Amino acid sequence: MNAHSADASALGFLYQAQYALLRLWNESSFEAVIYLETLDDVVLEVNGQTILEQLKHSLSTKPDAVTVASVNVWKTLKAWIDVLPDLDLSKTSLHLITVADISPTSPLNVLLDEAENRDQLQIALQEEAHRVIQERADAQAKGIKPLPHAKRAAGCEAFLKLSDDQQAEILSRVRLMPGQQNIRHIEDDLAKRLTSVLAKDQLHVAALMVEWWNRQILHAHCGKRDKAIHRFEIVKRHMEIVADIEHDNLVDYFAAELPPDTYRSHPMVENQISLVGGTETWIQRAVTNEWRARESRSRWSTENPTWQERISKYDDRLAEEWSYKHADMCDECGEQSDEVKRIKGRELLRWSFYEAPDKIEYLATSVTAPSYVRGTYHLLSIDGRVGWHPDYFVLLGFKK
Repeated sequence: MNAHSADASALGFLYQAQYALLRLWNESSFEAVIYLETLDDVVLEVNGQTILEQLKHSLSTKPDAVTVASVNVWKTLKAWIDVLPDLDLSKTSLHLITVADISPTSPLNVLLDEAENRDQLQIALQEEAHRVIQERADAQAKGIKPLPHAKRAAGCEAFLKLSDDQQAEILSRVRLMPGQQNIRHIEDDLAKRLTSVLAKDQLHVAALMVEWWNRQILHAHCGKRDKAIHRFEIVKRHMEIVADIEHDNLVDYFAAELPPDTYRSHPMVENQISLVGGTETWIQRAVTNEWRARESRSRWSTENPTWQERISKYDDRLAEEWSYKHADMCDECGEQSDEVKRIKGRELLRWSFYEAPDKIEYLATSVTAPSYVRGTYHLLSIDGRVGWHPDYFVLLGFKK
């Protein structure tokens, strides 16, 4: 697969996910539920009906108009025919969602209205399928390779294998929805539909909803959650986001996240721990929590620059509590051996990890996970505001 096709596949999947979010948000029933990549690209269940949606994405400013000869039409028909044994068509709708428009002269236009008669469309599809199969047979007889219409052949063959009544039944359930937004605009479209949110906050709320939704999609595909995502889950998350904004709450986005494999912490984090004989295990847990705190601070400062002062004051508070413990440790060590100093330093390191998060007040009532306090102490250790060894300030070169 070349880079362009890989990019297109990735964008196609992301489009499915974001379209599904917008689709579910627009439903009125709290009981609506959506699935990705099961019977179809997107499957919506609502009010006893199942809606299968095939999505055809394009970033082109003017994608080719959809006709009965379009590859996407025949691929879609093939996908639906394949799952017919699993469907109750009387309770199923079949939607083809495409960024492209329909050719104004195409018989496909009847699919814009579920009440329109599909007889002429059925004839047009039969004729096109016969033409494709005949041209492939002619080419094969002449020894021409590769055979033409390779991308449409399977769909054409599958359609013609259906009886006329089966063809008519499946077409009666089909709706075509052309001219849809491409992936560039879906988040903006979602923002505009958040009518209960102040205009100035709509884009921000939409971005947070998309971020949450993408995580749910990832977890669903990894088996970390059920593949069914209910509308009430979106509504609940939306309400939480709005409440956080209205109450100026900090959201602990990274409390349970792990740093990317490529992340490298500042060398001083490791130097501080090594100075007291900390193990590789300690270094790894320090790096994880330092990354969590760093990412949280960056995110909060970007979302609301006024939070920078609150973050800075909390740094001072953590440094103050550390200073009491460090001063007592230095008094106890006195002229003790280097090994005793290292042991005492490891005790202080353990205090910052296990005790401080419980004994020091939270930065905010919404930031309760221990990772922020743990990680912030390691951030503060980078420039020497805190340290673990009694003599770290001299030994690590902070005293000039």
